[in-house]
Amino acid sequence: MNSTVKRMMQNIKRERLMSTSNILVMFVTFMVLGVFLYVIALSQTAFRYLENQAQVTVFFKDDFVEKNILELKDKYVADKRISEIKYVSKEDAFKIFSEINKNEPALLESISASILPASLEVKAKRISDLSSLAEEFSKIDGVEEVRFFKEVIETFRFWSTTAYIIGFILVGIFMLISYSIVISTIRTTISSKGAELEIMKLVGATDDYVKSPLIYQGVTFGFVSSLAAGIVFVFISAVASFFKVLSFGITFGFLHGLFLHPIVFSVFLLLFLLTSGCLLGYLGSYTAVSKYLKY
Repeated sequence: MNSTVKRMMQNIKRERLMSTSNILVMFVTFMVLGVFLYVIALSQTAFRYLENQAQVTVFFKDDFVEKNILELKDKYVADKRISEIKYVSKEDAFKIFSEINKNEPALLESISASILPASLEVKAKRISDLSSLAEEFSKIDGVEEVRFFKEVIETFRFWSTTAYIIGFILVGIFMLISYSIVISTIRTTISSKGAELEIMKLVGATDDYVKSPLIYQGVTFGFVSSLAAGIVFVFISAVASFFKVLSFGITFGFLHGLFLHPIVFSVFLLLFLLTSGCLLGYLGSYTAVSKYLKY
């Protein structure tokens, strides 16, 4: 093992400029990948928040009495699409209105509970069900208005989808560039050491003895660059948490609604980047060795 590492370090020192360029390009690759994953995580966190907060508010006409509203509420309580349904009476609506406008006494004097509509506040288990629920409630006799922020939700979906697409493209491009540079670096090393490698084979060196330093070289590039990128994200998360910029938990698809502290999420991101870096370095170096080292 020590011999392999020593020969690998000799290869890297011999091609310092190319090795440095390789690590820098791969570092940028993993920074882009990390930013992309953070964007996905933050958008999914925001989406979960929207799912928890978004609701359909159903306002009723004055002649639709409380008994009818409560019967309608009981009917929809069993609906599997609904996570919560709350009745807001005229008096409750007036209390909420008074709290919001407590600094405007003139306005409060001109408003009474009788002119405010009773309503149902309906939260869905999935945000995609809000539109169908809003449409159903709007067709019920006695409903005066159905309100929910459809445009906000659709705008959020559009921009999050756009971010996913751009992120996938950028990550793919940089992954391909990094893969190609690993191959080029290993190829250059093989070319510069052609005679030395031939002599090693002639004196009885095994294939593994000759190839291992070259493969280790690619893995080292991936490890160093992904480690550096991961440390940057952990540092940024720690600073953001300290200054309360990120004061909320972050979730991701596989977490199934579990929210992680930003630093904990960054540590998981660091481990993922390290795995990806070693794998990318191994694949690039192994491809180069298989293609350009003919034994």
